[in-house]
Amino acid sequence: MLCLQDVSGVSEVDLAERLRIITGWKACRTEECERRFEIDGEEAVLRCRETELQPPVKNSELRLIAKEGIVIMAAKLLPLREMTVVYTSKELTKLSTVVEKLCCRMSLIIAEPDLKQRLAQENGTYDFRKLPAYKNGSLQAMAVCHLPWQIYVVSKTWQQFLQQPEEKVFVRQLRVKLRRLRSTLSFFKPVLQKNSTVAWQNTLRQQGEILSRLRELDVALMTCEKIKLQAAASGGKLTVPTQVEELLQKLRVEETAACLQKADLSIMTKTLAQFSIWLHERPLASNLADKKIRKFISRRLNEWSEKLETIDRKYPDFHNMLELHQIRIKIKRFRYALQTLPEVPRDSNLLRRLKRLQDMLGFLHDDFINAKLVQCFLEDAGNVQLRYEAGLFAGWERAKAEAAVEMLPQLWEDFCGALNAWRKANL
Repeated sequence: MLCLQDVSGVSEVDLAERLRIITGWKACRTEECERRFEIDGEEAVLRCRETELQPPVKNSELRLIAKEGIVIMAAKLLPLREMTVVYTSKELTKLSTVVEKLCCRMSLIIAEPDLKQRLAQENGTYDFRKLPAYKNGSLQAMAVCHLPWQIYVVSKTWQQFLQQPEEKVFVRQLRVKLRRLRSTLSFFKPVLQKNSTVAWQNTLRQQGEILSRLRELDVALMTCEKIKLQAAASGGKLTVPTQVEELLQKLRVEETAACLQKADLSIMTKTLAQFSIWLHERPLASNLADKKIRKFISRRLNEWSEKLETIDRKYPDFHNMLELHQIRIKIKRFRYALQTLPEVPRDSNLLRRLKRLQDMLGFLHDDFINAKLVQCFLEDAGNVQLRYEAGLFAGWERAKAEAAVEMLPQLWEDFCGALNAWRKANL
């Protein structure tokens, strides 16, 4: 099943009728439903009109179920307006056509088809280890347990960003969620069909790259805010980079417009729907279908840990920001694995050292990018004030950055020691 939520906010038009017009399918059953279930110890009630539509061709196994109503939970009323496409592997081409039509005519995101599981995901209490698909212990569980819920989160965050692109928090959250999804896909890559997996990795990377420049500008603007706060605390002894901030704001507006040209909700939803369909087709290498998931996770973590412990041999120069960025990427990927896979033994000592190292690398990267962003301002020979402000901005945390670089070898050694101890104890 593939579930698509209508997020347009328009409820005056009957959903089933709208779907009939868009698809040309016939309504074959309509009924009023009331279902009660429990979420985290509290009763929830679903009240909706459910209409089933079928394509006007014989022997088709496709079904479209429209649901429109409310969910009553903990004294809250949650609107429900969604459609679930029921399909088989024989109907994938027709399924793609239907999804294309729906996404082009409606504002949709992809969501968990099981309402009870969806509400648990939104409450932060979802545990896919309780699902029957997981309990058989095979690697096939990965495709329907570890990855789909992350797709739903990414889809929802794309909607939030596209509705409010000026909100820095949505830019950051979307990039984090995309990275987490990519990291999980990379983690399971050895047991997936190679060519398709690489193609999906590239697709998800491209989605993240749409936002990269925007995130850099947001970090630079936050640096301007920090300088203004420090200037206020200094009683006016520190210059505020007013012109730099104005130019960065202008660049932010321009980059937002560029992002909105590249990122369309219908395109993102169609892409994530195709990814979800691919996963549910169980794209494992045939000789691995019955392997045990926990054994694979332990072996894979051991491989990642060993590579991480020796990565400084590949990137030995802690003064080279490009090399440090590569280390930072690998550190982030490992941290997402530790925090996303519930099978992974947690260790507060390791996570604390990992976070401290990642924060330090992130600080150095931001300082490096900030300096690059204002390089053109530093070269503006006709504006002395702008060149002065750009120099102040670029060098504002230079002393801290230089001190951080000197601290990195010790931080790296502490982290590797904790990682080695954790690996030996748990893997």
